[in-house]
Amino acid sequence: GAQMAVVKGDPSKAAEFTVRIKMPANYAVPPHHHPTDEVVRVIGDGTLSYGMGDELDRGNVGSLTKGYHVTMAANMNHYVFNTDPVEVQVDGMGPFQIIYVNPADDPRKK
Repeated sequence: GAQMAVVKGDPSKAAEFTVRIKMPANYAVPPHHHPTDEVVRVIGDGTLSYGMGDELDRGNVGSLTKGYHVTMAANMNHYVFNTDPVEVQVDGMGPFQIIYVNPADDPRKK
């Protein structure tokens, strides 16, 4: 699966944080939202595809490559996926939470 490292702050606290996430090829994060805004920036090679909505729709997405970012607004359902390995940086205000549209998609419950 994906690997995450905390770069700055403590994502479990009500304060600014930065994490980096390495996603292997063909990885997807199903539709979910967060209680706070997050800025997702591609910092390595590869392309991150993203979309908004309650279902993962690979045909209706935007794409980010190295140096580009998108802001995911608080409480807005969104999803991400990639075909090649990609590394992203996520900046936001904690506490960081992921709330899946479909609770069965939550890997912490598997």
